[in-house]
Amino acid sequence: MFEQSKHLVAGKPLNAKTAFLVTGKPRLGKTTMIKKLIHLVGPDLCGGFYTEEITNAGDRIGFRCVAVDGESVEIANVESASPIRVGRYGVEVEKFEDFAIHKLRDALSSKKIIVIDELGFMQMLSASFQSMVQEIIRDGRIVLGTIPVESHPEIDTIKYRKKSASSA
Repeated sequence: MFEQSKHLVAGKPLNAKTAFLVTGKPRLGKTTMIKKLIHLVGPDLCGGFYTEEITNAGDRIGFRCVAVDGESVEIANVESASPIRVGRYGVEVEKFEDFAIHKLRDALSSKKIIVIDELGFMQMLSASFQSMVQEIIRDGRIVLGTIPVESHPEIDTIKYRKKSASSA
């Protein structure tokens, strides 16, 4: 289906950027769709991570990053002592960076599709993550991800990225 050296999809060359970013309001099913696509395409072709809610009796209390390989780490929780807050959640930026950047580097070295769910407000607290995402997109890698509808300076840089003159 994908040939890395020629960037082919269904036998046709890609002549545009290859970042496919789904947007929509929270709880719309973006992550569910990403997980279904990983399953359909095959987890052997995909690397990276998706973000899942942590719930307690139906109430969302936090978030965890889950690698395509199944490994996970909690990145935010209402009970977190972290002074870094997004809404009511304390965000563990260093835990997120260590996990996400490691999983993205692994994916870059061995996978054809890079999964980044999500490119959200919590994730944008990490400058090294932002830099890694820009590098992945600039290199024309096939990216499957989600991005919020709401405006945010770093997110908008990714969302409204124009093709460079060198990408034909």
